[in-house]
Amino acid sequence: MKKKGKLPGIRAKFYVAIALGMVLAGLSIAAVQSALPFLSGSAREQVAHWEEEYAWVYFFAFALLALSFASLFTRKLIRRIERMGETAEAIGRGDLTRRTGERSGDELGRLAQHIDEMAGRLEVSGERERQAEAEKDALIAALSHDMRTPLSSLSGYLELAELRLRPLRLGEEAYSGLRSSANAPETSIGEALRCIESARRKTGELKNHAEQLLDYTLLGKGEERNNFVSFELEMLLGQVLADFLPELQSVGMRLERHAPVEAAGAKVRGNPALLARMLGNLIENAIRYGSAGGLLVVRVGLKKNEIMIEIANQGEPIAAEDLPRVFERLYTGERSRSVSTGSRGLGLAIVREIALLHGGRTEVRSSTHETCFTILLPQDLSQA
Repeated sequence: MKKKGKLPGIRAKFYVAIALGMVLAGLSIAAVQSALPFLSGSAREQVAHWEEEYAWVYFFAFALLALSFASLFTRKLIRRIERMGETAEAIGRGDLTRRTGERSGDELGRLAQHIDEMAGRLEVSGERERQAEAEKDALIAALSHDMRTPLSSLSGYLELAELRLRPLRLGEEAYSGLRSSANAPETSIGEALRCIESARRKTGELKNHAEQLLDYTLLGKGEERNNFVSFELEMLLGQVLADFLPELQSVGMRLERHAPVEAAGAKVRGNPALLARMLGNLIENAIRYGSAGGLLVVRVGLKKNEIMIEIANQGEPIAAEDLPRVFERLYTGERSRSVSTGSRGLGLAIVREIALLHGGRTEVRSSTHETCFTILLPQDLSQA
């Protein structure tokens, strides 16, 4: 059904153009017939005889005139169709900025509007694809840079350890030619062990980069939803914190844990391994940037139908301009994503992706008092 206020349909316009063409062609033939006796100087009876004999001439003249007039009246419509065809062809060649510019309300106008909307969606989709491609290239470049540094150090440490240990393999006589000190073998072994320890640490950095990249790639596929189960989140949090106790002691941080009684049995539905990874990334981040404050605070609470976990430290605050972007992939703010710490902005990005995968959300606030990362996950009330 046509809407009120719209222009006549395109079919009606064609019908009117054909009808006008036929009427004008008929009037033209009639005018010629009326003027023919005066133009030829012959008697009307003679002209009538010619008309009967050559009636087919009038037929073809009428058809030609009708087509000519109809073509004249439909020229604008044909041009609109051609313009839409040119636009569609340009879009097909990849020029997604082309538009038809049609504003009429008939069928052609609506078709042109659909073409413009399709081109707009394709343009947005193409821009997103280019942005994703740029982010992928940036991710590969960043990880390649981060992996190249520990690999270079690893190679250097191993080479140094080999130089320190090789004389011991050659025997005491060969070794004495290089070092005259009596305790040279012990010194060489000590240096080699320090090199091996440094190499082991760099290997751990490489392993961490690889695990972060794998986690982020798998999260993008969303296949981990198949492993969702219902469990107590606070119990999982306790297990994760227990794994970090030695590291907290080594950096001199004190742990404070706060949880109300009503939050003790609160359950979530999700993947325990992913949620453990999420909590581990937040705790690791708090230790990395908050060890100077000497305190790690973990709070658990309920907020409506959500379980809230806060992980706070008293280190240097995050700059206000960095706060809105700390969860972005590859964002390397001055504080939150320092390259010198070995982080390339995937840790907190993985935290956000895991929270979103579980229907939750992430928040952050920072001041001179404390920096606090908050995770809110929907509470599983199906078994309540």
